[in-house]
Amino acid sequence: MEEKKVICPNCGSSKCIKNGRVNNKQTYLCKSCYSRFSLDRIRKRYPNEIKKTAVKLYKDGYTLTEISKKLDIKIQTIHYWIKNSRDGR
Repeated sequence: MEEKKVICPNCGSSKCIKNGRVNNKQTYLCKSCYSRFSLDRIRKRYPNEIKKTAVKLYKDGYTLTEISKKLDIKIQTIHYWIKNSRDGR
């Protein structure tokens, strides 16, 4: 039985070993950069327009809760965008 080659999404190394399970999904550990990952990870990306809209609403005086409900995005995500926006508040 042939085992598929696992590549680290962080550094591209193939020196990866099995490292337990999370939510019934196999996780791996990269022996080069020590990052832990899963092969079937689905990462949700938001378009830049949504990010800009959220930051603009915050600057216009809306609370994080109001923005979260309006855009249907987690408060933590919006807070991260605001914190990392170039021109701050």
